[in-house]
Amino acid sequence: MEEDGDFETVEVSKKELRRAIDEGIPDIVLGVEDFKRNPGEYYYLDKPLELDGVMITRKDFPNIDSDFTLLNRKVVFVEGDKILSKTLNKYRGEIDYASKATAEEAIASILTGEADIYVEDLQDALKYLGDRKTFKGIEKLKLNYLSEPLKTKYYIGGKKEYKDIVDKIALLMEEMEVGEPFFFKELIEYTEDKIDFHRDIENYLQSNKEIKIFIPREPNLYPMYYRDPSGRKSGFLVDYFSEISKVLGVNITFQESNSYQRSHINPFILSINDVEVESENYLTTDPYYNYSIFLFNRIEDGYISCNKELENYRIAVTKNSIEEKYFSYKGMEDRIVSFPSYLDGIEAVYRGEADLFAGNIKHTNDTLRVNKVSDIKVMGDIDDRIRLKIGVLRDRELLYFIINSFDKSFSYLIPEKTREILEKRIEITRDYKVSILIALLSIAGFYGLWRHLRKLNNIHIKLKKITFGLVETLESANTYNDEDTGDHVKRINSYSTLLAENLKMGKAFIDEIGTYASLHDIGKIGISDLILKKPGVLTHEEFEEMKKHSEIGYRMIRNLGVGSIATNIIRYHHEKWDGSGYPEKLSGEDIPIEARIVALADVYDALRQERVYKEAFDHEKAVDIISSLSGKHFDPRLVEIFLRIHLEFKAIFEKNL
Repeated sequence: MEEDGDFETVEVSKKELRRAIDEGIPDIVLGVEDFKRNPGEYYYLDKPLELDGVMITRKDFPNIDSDFTLLNRKVVFVEGDKILSKTLNKYRGEIDYASKATAEEAIASILTGEADIYVEDLQDALKYLGDRKTFKGIEKLKLNYLSEPLKTKYYIGGKKEYKDIVDKIALLMEEMEVGEPFFFKELIEYTEDKIDFHRDIENYLQSNKEIKIFIPREPNLYPMYYRDPSGRKSGFLVDYFSEISKVLGVNITFQESNSYQRSHINPFILSINDVEVESENYLTTDPYYNYSIFLFNRIEDGYISCNKELENYRIAVTKNSIEEKYFSYKGMEDRIVSFPSYLDGIEAVYRGEADLFAGNIKHTNDTLRVNKVSDIKVMGDIDDRIRLKIGVLRDRELLYFIINSFDKSFSYLIPEKTREILEKRIEITRDYKVSILIALLSIAGFYGLWRHLRKLNNIHIKLKKITFGLVETLESANTYNDEDTGDHVKRINSYSTLLAENLKMGKAFIDEIGTYASLHDIGKIGISDLILKKPGVLTHEEFEEMKKHSEIGYRMIRNLGVGSIATNIIRYHHEKWDGSGYPEKLSGEDIPIEARIVALADVYDALRQERVYKEAFDHEKAVDIISSLSGKHFDPRLVEIFLRIHLEFKAIFEKNL
C-alpha cells in the first residue's frame, strides 16, 4: 500500500479469492461468485454483476446456436468454477467433462483436441482470447456462443467497517451501467489483432451500413418513441440506438410503418409475466424496459380496483400503443376504445364515452396539466409484470448477436444529463487505507471498476441532483396529493439532512438524503383520492390499498438511475423498528438507515400538520409521541439524537410554514 492513500490492488484466482474471504484477509472484495461469502464479516451490495456463460472453441469448430447441446461433446472447465455446477445442473450431470487446475491448462486441452469446448464466463473469455503472451496458440481459438442460462452472478463487498466505501463503489457501479453501451467499442479495440469473432462482426457491419427499426405508424409510444413539439424524433429508443449507431459506425433509421416485415428490428416485443407476445418471427433480447400501465377515471366515478373485473369497463387507449397490445393479449379487444392521442382518450373518459383511460403516468399527467383537465384522477397501476424486448428477424442472427451484446440496463436518461453522469467521480479521502482483492475478471465489468479505483486518490464525486423526468413526476404527484405541499417537501429534506449530519454520516449520503427524502410518498399518486382524503379511519381494505403506495413509488422510480438511497427511502420508510411495518416487515438494522431517518422526519411533520382525519399537534406533543415510540416504531439511536436537537426541528417547521 502506498503512503499517499492509493489502493493496494491484488489479482488472485477465484479459488484463492474464496479462501481469502473465508479467512477475512481482504478489506474490499470484487468478484465473489454467486453468493455473499462470509456474511458475518463482510457487507455486500445487493445488486450483483451478471455475466453470461460463453463457449470457447477452435476456429474450425462449427458455429454454435441456441439449439446446440453439450451432450456427446468433450467439455472442459476450470476446477472450482461455479459455471461448472450450473452446466451440470442444466444437463443433469450427463455431459462428458474434465476439470483443469488453471485456464492455461483448459485452453491447452482445446488446442490439442483433448476437449471440444471450454465453458467460461464472458469476462474471463475476453481476457484470455486477447492475451497472446500468456496463452500460446490462443489465436487459433474463437468465442463461439453466449449462454444466458449459464449466467454467473458476482458480488462486491467489504468488511463491515468499510460499509461507507462499499456504498460509494455502488455509486461508481451506477456510472459504469451508464457507460456499458460503450463496452462493445472497448471489446473491438481490446487487441490490435482482432480475434475471429470480431472480424465476423466487422465484416457484417461493412456490408450492412444501415439498420432499420420498425415503429408503428401514428405512434403513441411515450416514453419509448414520440415526436417533441418541434417534430423531432425523441424518446428512449432514439437515445439508445443513437449510442449504438456511434459505436458501430452504421446508420440506424426508424421506419414508421404499418408493416414490420421490411424492418430488421422490432423494439416492441411485449413480455407479460414472462410470456412473449407476437415474437414467433424474432430472436428476442433480454428485456430493456419495465413498463407500467396506469389507469385513470373521473373523480365522480369513485374508486375502482386496477386489477379486478376490468373486463366490465370500457378502456380508452391510444392507437398502436403498448396499452392497446396489452389489453388485446388479455382478451379484452371488445372493451378497448382506441383514440389518436392521449388528450382524445382522456376527453372521452371525461365525456363518459369510456370508463377508464390507460397510459403512461408521466405523459398522462403532463397532458392533464397542460390542458388544465382537473376532473380526472389516477387509480393506480396494473400488477402484471410488463417488459419490452428487442426482436431481430430470425434470418439476421449476427445482427441479433450484436444488438444483444449491448447492455440494456443503462436505462432512459435525459440526453442533456448523459455527459454529467459519465463524468461522475467518486470521493475517497486519504483516510482510506484499504487493500482491495480482485478476482481475475476483466474488460467489461470489473476491469472498468478496477481501472477507476486505481486512479482514486482524493478525487471528488460530482453527484447529479435529480433527473428532469423525476422532478416532473414529483410535481405531477403533488398535483394529486395537495396535502404534501412544497413546504412539506422542503421540511422533510431539511429534517432528514439534520438527522444524517448528527448521525455523522458521510457527505455523499447527507447530500443524497437531502435531495431524495421528499420522494418518500411519491407512490401515493397511484392511490385513490377517496382513500387519501377520507375524513376518518380507513377500513381494513382501504388501508391495504393505501399500503401499496410504497411499492408503486418504488416501481415508478427504480428505472430512473437515482440510486439505492432514493429507492430505499421510497420502498421502506414505513418499516418499523419492531418489525410491525410494511411492505416487508423488516426490523431493526435490517431497515436501511436512510429509510429509518425519513420515517422519523415524516412522522414529526405529519404530527405537526392538520389533516382531514386529525388536528395539528404542537411541538411538545409531537416530541412526546416520538419519544414514546422509541424502540417500537423508531430506531432508538435516532430518537436519542432527535430529543437532543428537537428545537432545531421546531425551527425548521416554523420557518417553512
